[in-house]
Amino acid sequence: VLDGGTAALMAYGSVRSRREVHLFDSWEGLPDATEKDGDSGDWAGDVVGSDARVRSVMRRLEIDPKRLVFHKGWFDQTFPKANIQQVALVHVDADFYESVRLSIETWFPKLSRGGFMQFDDYSAFIGCQRAVDEFLSTNPGLRLETIDNIAFFIRRP
Repeated sequence: VLDGGTAALMAYGSVRSRREVHLFDSWEGLPDATEKDGDSGDWAGDVVGSDARVRSVMRRLEIDPKRLVFHKGWFDQTFPKANIQQVALVHVDADFYESVRLSIETWFPKLSRGGFMQFDDYSAFIGCQRAVDEFLSTNPGLRLETIDNIAFFIRRP
């Protein structure tokens, strides 16, 4: 989520649906990279956002705070506790292999028919690309779509 810019736009775009917007972030920076992340550098603890800044940007777009559900902590701890049965759109901005893999494993099965899972870092981080490509290799009915090699996503049939 970092500081909530993308989340705020998604919340704004879905204002008529009144759906909850679930926001997952440690707000402690990035986790450790693993060997599957290649030469991604040492980003652990860097790129620290703020839930206060998220709330601020949401207020500026007049997003009802009752729609916002904050899940603070590492994905392996917060995903299992989240009581979410179905999702329409998942924006995966998790950079590294383990976080992206866990995001796909957790949320793709809950993605509604016609729903989207978008990968922010597919072209930027090898770990993200590996996690997505591994998932697709075991799901031959799915394909990664792109817009100008900038936006990468899967649409659930």
